[in-house]
Amino acid sequence: MTTETIRFSEIPKTSRLFQDFLYDFQRVENFYEAGGRDWEALAARAARVVAQDYNRDAVADVLLEQNRAAGAGDATFANIERLRQKDSVVIITGQQAGLFTGPLYTIFKALTAIKLANELRDRGVNAVPVFWVAAEDHDFAEVNHTRIVNREGQLVTITYTGCSPAEGKPVGAVRLGEAINENLNDFLAALPESEFIPPLEADLRASYQAGTGFADAFAKLMMRFFSKYGVVLINPLDDRFKHIAGTLYSEAMSRAPEFAAALVKQSATLEAAGYHAQVYTSPESVPLFMMNEGRRTALVQRDGHFYLKGSEKKFQHDELLETVNRCPNCFSPNVTLRPIVQDFLLPTAVYIGGPAEIAYFAQLRAGYQLLGRVEPLVLSRASFTLIEKRHAKTLNKNGLTFSDLFAGVNEVMTKIAEQGADKETAATFDETEQLIEAQLEKLRASLQKVDPPLAAALKGGKSNILSNVHRLRATYIKNLSQRDEATRHQIERAFAVLYPNKGLQEREINAAYFFARYGYELIDRIYEEIKLEELGHQLLYC
Repeated sequence: MTTETIRFSEIPKTSRLFQDFLYDFQRVENFYEAGGRDWEALAARAARVVAQDYNRDAVADVLLEQNRAAGAGDATFANIERLRQKDSVVIITGQQAGLFTGPLYTIFKALTAIKLANELRDRGVNAVPVFWVAAEDHDFAEVNHTRIVNREGQLVTITYTGCSPAEGKPVGAVRLGEAINENLNDFLAALPESEFIPPLEADLRASYQAGTGFADAFAKLMMRFFSKYGVVLINPLDDRFKHIAGTLYSEAMSRAPEFAAALVKQSATLEAAGYHAQVYTSPESVPLFMMNEGRRTALVQRDGHFYLKGSEKKFQHDELLETVNRCPNCFSPNVTLRPIVQDFLLPTAVYIGGPAEIAYFAQLRAGYQLLGRVEPLVLSRASFTLIEKRHAKTLNKNGLTFSDLFAGVNEVMTKIAEQGADKETAATFDETEQLIEAQLEKLRASLQKVDPPLAAALKGGKSNILSNVHRLRATYIKNLSQRDEATRHQIERAFAVLYPNKGLQEREINAAYFFARYGYELIDRIYEEIKLEELGHQLLYC
């Protein structure tokens, strides 16, 4: 495998916040902990983290049970025991429990956390890689599907319809029905026939079975991919975790007005610096959802009372706080409290995230400070586009770079047509434009001496004449591009894999597309190519 790197500043839709986080950190240093890429700073961070109080044994006991159910191996169990040790820290990442593990970046996140943990252990830091399965998330429409490139080279979406997103259940509460078998059949039928399909199919069918929880199936498949690496999975949708975090829930609720005000102030500071706020904040927001008939329902605070959105229910402050203390499992943290809960349960030294998660953390510093918790260092995950030989050949043959794809299919086809246009015709267009411009300019100069208004009018007429020639050239190029159907077909297939839906491959395509072509050995190869100091998007030629 060979690689090259492009900067995120060259990639469309990359936020200014993420670009400055990577390439001009001093601009955003007020929003994040510094020193994330310095090994000594990481070691010092670990010492600060382990100085806090954790209920290590209770958390490890639940993790042991959860990971055993996911099919973990000896390396994972050894890491769970490592978490009981008072000097151990966590390198954590996480993701929603997408269908069949969702998009490729889920794999990249896990591998980045694993690699950093291994690098730290080599330097004497007792680090454990952990993957947070976001089972409390209730937006089922975001996880009930995945995308694959089928045998015809088309991007197709596989959607699980056995549960309606309108039900509003946490993902971890959804149980797979018989419809999952049809999804598996469609998914596997889209993949290319290869020697790697039988083990992949076995793992998919063993993980995604009717009656299995949606998030549990995700965990089982992730464990089959990463068991040998010792990754520890954590599913927060467990009442035992909620009881362990109950004291943090209580403190956050007792200081709910301060918590909201601190976040509003931090968000305003972020926006004043010219950045976007990833999370909407309001003085009325409350850091906990209340579970209402199985659904997470937002609370708002006004006039010293708490109100349950969408109902007539109203609570006094002391009344709601008593409920939190008595029944922490009746609540769920919102996006501004969830990371702090995560780092209350686990001794987190580093959080590995993508652009969205990194943007979240720019707003969360105030919450960590208010609740007296050490915030983790935040680092960006590895980012890849996997380029197969046939698509590399298509690019090379047509004189294209990966960055050219950002313009879109039609623009790329126009560029190819321009490069392949008849040289004599192209030269004639150039010559015609130059002659027209020269002659009209000569005429304008003559008119300027005898009739200045007419000379001024000629200036606008010249633009119209040249525009007509430009349109004629554009039509000629368009006709050329439409005639070459074979090339367009190859380009469209390349787009489906390399830049699907006008976005990065890692955000759209499921890893199984590549596992079917290259086997699970690809996981090891990607792991080896991860460069923790790399701040760009890597093009990985397979």
